[in-house]
Amino acid sequence: MTSKLNILNRTILFASLMMPLVSYAETTPAPAEIRISWWGGNMRHEATLAAIDAFQKLHPEIKVKAEYSGYDGYLSRLSTQIAGQQEPDVMRIDWNWLPQLSKTGEGFYDLKPLSKKLGLENYGEKYLNMATVAGKLQGIPISMTSRVFLYNQNTWQKVGISYPTNWDQLFEAGKVFQQKLGDKYYLLGVALGAADALDILSLGRAYMTQKYGTDIIDIKENKLGWDEKQILELFTFYKKLVDSHVIPDQRYFSSHGRANIYEIKPWINGELAGMYLWDSSIYTYANNVVAGTVMEPGPFIQMANEKDSGITTKPSSLFSISKETKFPEQSAMLLEFMLNQEAGIKALGLQNGMPTNQKADKILTDAGIITQDNLLAKSWRAAMAQPVSKAPVSAFMENQELVQLWTNSLQKIDYGKDSVENVAADFERSANRILRRAMK
Repeated sequence: MTSKLNILNRTILFASLMMPLVSYAETTPAPAEIRISWWGGNMRHEATLAAIDAFQKLHPEIKVKAEYSGYDGYLSRLSTQIAGQQEPDVMRIDWNWLPQLSKTGEGFYDLKPLSKKLGLENYGEKYLNMATVAGKLQGIPISMTSRVFLYNQNTWQKVGISYPTNWDQLFEAGKVFQQKLGDKYYLLGVALGAADALDILSLGRAYMTQKYGTDIIDIKENKLGWDEKQILELFTFYKKLVDSHVIPDQRYFSSHGRANIYEIKPWINGELAGMYLWDSSIYTYANNVVAGTVMEPGPFIQMANEKDSGITTKPSSLFSISKETKFPEQSAMLLEFMLNQEAGIKALGLQNGMPTNQKADKILTDAGIITQDNLLAKSWRAAMAQPVSKAPVSAFMENQELVQLWTNSLQKIDYGKDSVENVAADFERSANRILRRAMK
């Protein structure tokens, strides 16, 4: 009996000694080396690197290799990596790339089984649904973003007129700019170069959607949502923007090497007095102007008796996990730290836009990072105050072939190679062919 008790006692003692080891093994991830990629400007790079550094101090067993660049060329490089099964474990992707990179929901790791590790309960269901393909969650919406107007207050004060609130005022203001400040000054710096390729199309979409209540893409019919006459009206709208001196034509931007707008001298010194841009990139532009410049959001331009608000809103971008990763849990831990833990949230700040994560929103508000006077927060609230569009933007609007067709079409007009009528007709026919292939 004594022998049996001694054996039992030794068994209990051994089990009690092992308990801490089992507990530690359950809460401490295995050593891993993971890669993460993203695009952005210097401020986003610095913020993301700071968040990664904080994560590695907390989890030294997980080595994180950062791969970052500007937006231009990012998709091409990432597509090549994915094709060769060499993509990073964690990668930032544009929401509009989902039809290309994960058409059937098989492009990325399904994040739903990792919901607890990722803290998905802190995200609104409507946001997660926008990143779900065929029932599989293909990424975490980092933030939502809307198209807004950003103006250089200093330049506008020189002109002495108020910001436009309707389209007629926009066209008239362009003429006043030219009369008072000369040919070098424009209201808006929208262009066709690099990441700015869709600015003009988005501005035209706002006008057309307000007027007709429909989106440029008809996702049910796999074609353009506007007929031939309406497409001609879209191109006529563009020509009026140029002729009214609201925006420069493409010859102007070619003379500046087609760099990003925020990198060229006319933007920095205020000759380009505004931008129609995603609010998630507002600091990239607002922080790259001469000292003493005041940048502020402008009112949304509306049409009398509009049929729709025409506001363009979408997830700014997603963080996805590679379906090829050997370390899904460690990758999820990194994302959870960056987007759901106080140290990661504060490190990133607002460099990715207004967060969709409710916890992050509260932490940044309590820390005084999100305030009533914050430029991004003001722009975001103004966008959210607009009526929700009944014609939500389609991800296919940023189809690469379609964007290139749009770019080439405007260049034909600006360089006098063809008439607006012919260009519009060619665009309508070619765009429908592109969409039928892409959406089938």
